Amino acid sequence: MKILIMGSGAVGGYFGAVLHRGGHDVMFVARGTHLDAIRQQGLRIESATSGNFTVRPTATDRPDGSWIADFALFCVKGYDNPGAMATMAPAVGEETSVLTVQNGIRAGEELASAFGRDRVLLGLTYVDAVRKGPGHVVQLNAPTRIVVGEEDGSQSQRAIAVRDALQDAGITVELSSHVGMEMWKKLIFICGLSGVTCVTRATIAEVLDTRETRQLLIVVMSEAAAVAVARGVQLDPTYVDDTVAYFEKNRESLVSSMFVDLEQGNPLEVEILNGAISRSGRELGVPTPANDFITSSLMVAHNRAMARRG
Repeated sequence: MKILIMGSGAVGGYFGAVLHRGGHDVMFVARGTHLDAIRQQGLRIESATSGNFTVRPTATDRPDGSWIADFALFCVKGYDNPGAMATMAPAVGEETSVLTVQNGIRAGEELASAFGRDRVLLGLTYVDAVRKGPGHVVQLNAPTRIVVGEEDGSQSQRAIAVRDALQDAGITVELSSHVGMEMWKKLIFICGLSGVTCVTRATIAEVLDTRETRQLLIVVMSEAAAVAVARGVQLDPTYVDDTVAYFEKNRESLVSSMFVDLEQGNPLEVEILNGAISRSGRELGVPTPANDFITSSLMVAHNRAMARRG
């Protein structure tokens, strides 16, 4: 299968490399020194799940239309969506399936506006990966998982084909009839993990061990869960408690990518995460003061980082 990786950082770099090693014709879209390194030395992977290996795929900063993907994996940060969709457009044809595994819940709508709803598949991923340097991605804390599905819950042939391509390469993948619910569950999870650790500049272990921030964590996720239920999501009433228990169990290893971005001075996905809860809450009449506070607080760092990008 011809697979385009739109966003070749930690997540896209890892999954794209595994797909390339699995025999697929993979094109990576990257930029700057990362693109140069992939072209010159290949993409080096260190992985707790897939082992250590190097691939030498095709890499470009902009597809030229001479190569059309069967399947595109959309992995860019949400604040880069408009530019990324324009960049990848020449490689998206009539039969291309575009799978978003971005954080948040709005990427599917944005991709559908750009390419048509019949080309878009919804998805999410659970993977702990970081880009250590140009051409070098490290994946930690196995296992990893991708969830993929049609918005209407159907088991379409294109969804099955994408599932099979991922599975055949050795990636754990679930074809879900309730992918929308799964996306909301991850949003609630990450609003707590990312939002609270970023606003407190603390690890999740420190958050859990401090009475006030532990309560903030619960409130942030409870607000997000209330918004999800108001949206019609069939959410297990114990989901927040279960997620806190998961944080406790994995307290020493859990680090959010947004926290890493904050430490490195990169833009933040706060508008896509806690900001999405705030906006939805206002639309639905559901109070979200904790998520409002986190969004307002972190926008300073996000705007500063965006200004540096020019």
